[in-house]
Amino acid sequence: MKFSEDMVNAYADGELQGSEKSEFEIALMNDADLQSALDDVLQLKSEIQNAYKNVREPVQRQSPVTNYRVASYIGLFLLAFSSGWISGDFVHTPHAISTQMGMSTQAVSADSAALNKYILHIGTHDNVKFKRALDEAEALLVKSQNNNSLIELEVIANAGGLNLFRDNATPYSKRVKHLIEAYPNIRFIACSNAIERLREKGIEPNLINAVHQGPTALDQVVMRMSEGWSYIKI
Repeated sequence: MKFSEDMVNAYADGELQGSEKSEFEIALMNDADLQSALDDVLQLKSEIQNAYKNVREPVQRQSPVTNYRVASYIGLFLLAFSSGWISGDFVHTPHAISTQMGMSTQAVSADSAALNKYILHIGTHDNVKFKRALDEAEALLVKSQNNNSLIELEVIANAGGLNLFRDNATPYSKRVKHLIEAYPNIRFIACSNAIERLREKGIEPNLINAVHQGPTALDQVVMRMSEGWSYIKI
């Protein structure tokens, strides 16, 4: 597939014009990987249409003003998620988003412990990004150990990123298993939609032992962000 993720997103959004659009559509007829990538984007956009009704209330009670701000915070994330400007190495914490929106961190996250909770998301099949995701996860875990601090970490994969967790598709099976055994505070989660789509093609995912089948990646990320977790996109 010679087209970038940005080009696939642009086509899905109807933003390609003229020769670029024609070239993309010609390639689409003959490139199974490109068709699969476009299908993933269109599926994600379909999920986003129902995302707001899946946002759960934060665990701790907050004032109406705080709840409104949390909703705004999640809304900004969903806008970014759907429009394609969330890309590699994207990191947002409650503090970062609240600063951009002119809010205090306290308005978004009810307790400072939430700042030690991270959800790391990978959505593309790229062995370089697979390694980067595992490096990032392990660095967070090692840092928390060295600082004697508490941390919760979830690594969630959807679309092509699911291959990171498939025993017969990832070059990092041993490393994933090692992280699961070495750190009780890390959870690897496979997107249920990504699993379903593989099975629709007659492919069993064969997930690494101890990888959890979760909800959709979007639902899980939105839920965690509404609880004050920091989001990292690889």
